[in-house]
Amino acid sequence: MIIALIAKILLTILKVLLFLFLAVILVLLLILCLVMFTPLKYSASAEKYDIIKAEGKVSWLLGIIHVSFLYNDGKSSYKLRIFGADYKKLADFLAKRAKKKEKKTFDFESAEQTFEDEREGNKNEKKKEDQVFPQEEEEPVYKEHKPLCEKGTPPGKKEKMEEKEDRTEAEGRHKKNQNDIQHSQDSRTGKDKRSGNAVISSIKAFWQKIKAIPSKIKDTFSKIGSSIKKARESARNTKDKFTKVKDFVFSEITKNMLGVAKDSLFRLLLKLKPRKIKSDILFGTGDPCQTGQILGLAAVYMAVAGTEFNITPDFENKVLRGRIMVSGQIRAASMAFAVLRVIISNEWKSFYKEAMKIKEEF
Repeated sequence: MIIALIAKILLTILKVLLFLFLAVILVLLLILCLVMFTPLKYSASAEKYDIIKAEGKVSWLLGIIHVSFLYNDGKSSYKLRIFGADYKKLADFLAKRAKKKEKKTFDFESAEQTFEDEREGNKNEKKKEDQVFPQEEEEPVYKEHKPLCEKGTPPGKKEKMEEKEDRTEAEGRHKKNQNDIQHSQDSRTGKDKRSGNAVISSIKAFWQKIKAIPSKIKDTFSKIGSSIKKARESARNTKDKFTKVKDFVFSEITKNMLGVAKDSLFRLLLKLKPRKIKSDILFGTGDPCQTGQILGLAAVYMAVAGTEFNITPDFENKVLRGRIMVSGQIRAASMAFAVLRVIISNEWKSFYKEAMKIKEEF
C-alpha cells in the first residue's frame, strides 16, 4: 500500500511538471507566432499647398508598440507608446523617481556627516578647554642632597699633572702635522697616477671607437637592405591579396549570390509596397520632356504594383502641390523567409566558403 501511494504521488508530480512544461512551450510558441505573423502596419500622409505637412503612424503587435510622428512647416515631433503608455512620460517619471532616491540617500549621508562633524567639533572644543584650563598636577618633591666633601689634593701634585697634559698635547699636535703632510703627499701621487690612467683609458676608448666605425657602417647598410627586402615582400603580399579580393568580388560565385539576394529583396519590397494609395497631385518641372518621362515612370510603377493614383501633369509651369496618403503592412515572417531563402541557397554556401578561405589567408 505504501509503495502504491508513493508511486501515485510521483506520477501526479510528473504529470504536473509535464503540464507545466507543455504550458511554457505553448506560451513561447504563441509569443513566437505573434511576433512572426502579426503584421507591422504603417500609414503616412503628406500635403503641400501653402506649407508642407506630413504625419505617419507605425503599429506592431496589435498596437502594443505604436509610433507616430508629425511634421508641420519645419517643426517635427514624435510619440512612442508601449501598452498605451507614453514612453517620454514614463522615462520622465522613472528619472524623477531615481532623483528622489538619490536625494534621500544624499540627505541620509549629509545627516551622518553633520553628526560626525558635531562629534569632531565637541572633541576639539574639549581639547581647547584642556589647553586653556590645564589640570593642576602635584609637583614632585625633590630631596636636597648634600654635596660630597671634596678630598684635598696634596701640594705640588696638581702642577705635575698640568705639565704632563701640556706635554701630551704637544706630542699629539706634532703627530697630526706629520700625518697631514703624509696624506697630502699620498693624495698628490694618487692624483698623478689617476690622471695618467685616465689619459691612457681615454686613448684606448677612442681607438676602439675608430676600430668599430667600419662594422657600424656595415651593420647600417645591412639593416637598410633588410628593410628594403621586407618592404618589397610586404608590397608583393598586399598586391597578391588585393588581386585575390578583386578576383573574388568579380567572380561568378559573387555574381550568383548577389542575384539570389536581389531576387529575395525584390520579393520583400513587393510585400512591403503600399496597399492603398490616395493622391491628388499637380506637378510640372518646367520642361515638357522631363515631365513626360516622370509621368511614364509613374505609369510603369502603377502597372507593376497594381495600384492607381491621381497625377495631373503641367507641361508648361514648374509646380508641385497636392496631397498623398499611403498605407500598408508587412510581417516579420516575410523578412525572416527572405533572409532564410538566401542562407539556404547553394550560391550562399559557395560564397561563404570562398570568403572564409580568403579570411584565413589574410
